[in-house]
Amino acid sequence: MSALIEFHGFNKFYGEQQVLDGIDLHVQSGEVIVILGPSGCGKSTLLRCLNGLEQAHSGSLKFVGRELLDKATDWREIRQQIGMVFQSYHLFPHMSVLDNL
Repeated sequence: MSALIEFHGFNKFYGEQQVLDGIDLHVQSGEVIVILGPSGCGKSTLLRCLNGLEQAHSGSLKFVGRELLDKATDWREIRQQIGMVFQSYHLFPHMSVLDNL
C-alpha cells in the first residue's frame, strides 16, 4: 500500500541557503506524526511545500500516489483535501466556526 503523503529526496533552497536537504518522509492514512525542531529548521517550509505555497527545487512529493511537483498539478484541487492551520491564525468573531473554515 502506498503512503498518503510521500517525500523522497526533497530539497528546498532560499537563494543559496538550503533549508530542506534530502527529506524522506512517508505518512500512512490514519497515522499521526510530529514534525519537531527549533525555530528556522524548515518545519513550516516543509508543510508549505506540501500545500503548494512554496516550490521545491528537487526530489519527489506525492499525495495519494500522485506526484505534486508536476507542472500540471491543480493545487486548488489538492488544497481541498489538505488542511493547514498557521501559528498566527485569526478567527472572525462575527462568523461561525464553519464559516471561518
